[in-house]
Amino acid sequence: MTHGDDAGLMLPPRLASVQVVIVPIWKKANEKNEVLDAALSVKDVLHSAGIKVKLDDSDQRTPGWKFNFWEMKGVPLRIEIGPRDVSSGSVVVSRRDIPGKPGKVFGISMESSVLVPYIKEKLDEIQSSLLDKAIAFRDSNIVDVSSYDELKEAISQGKWARGPWVGSDEDELKVKEETGATIRCYPFDQPQGPKKCLMTGSPADEVAIFAKSY
Repeated sequence: MTHGDDAGLMLPPRLASVQVVIVPIWKKANEKNEVLDAALSVKDVLHSAGIKVKLDDSDQRTPGWKFNFWEMKGVPLRIEIGPRDVSSGSVVVSRRDIPGKPGKVFGISMESSVLVPYIKEKLDEIQSSLLDKAIAFRDSNIVDVSSYDELKEAISQGKWARGPWVGSDEDELKVKEETGATIRCYPFDQPQGPKKCLMTGSPADEVAIFAKSY
């Protein structure tokens, strides 16, 4: 959910059950065998390198349908192989996290000495990029609060309120009833120094993060 977009899932490579999907493309019957042979060869090369790869060689669906399907599934990288790619000994690589033409690179050699390190590098880049974006989104949406009024204001703006808390179950229920927010977590990294509960004013040892669940 953190990384998804309107097209569906967007899985970090280390989490994805399929890291690379290969989609062969042909129009004429006499192109099919050579394209499939090349696609299978690329699959074997990547599989041997420890990359979780799938070849979608079904002929019941169009390449465009397959593109959309695997994008929806969140597969980090897609490799496209058509007759021209077979002739040039190269492939097209598309990144799930960069939609459209900006995320597509043409002419990547099928040679294992080139393709394997390229794919591994791109998977690492996607992993880091998704993490960086998620952290930036999280941090930009957290508001530090020291009073209940500040908490209510932060929640009304769709933010996540972080503040000192030692409130009772009744206090937390009041927050939920009046703002729709509940405690989402107590962060592992807690600020040092004296703190006062945003609700009661009593000394507090921890801060909690309040937010609405969606």
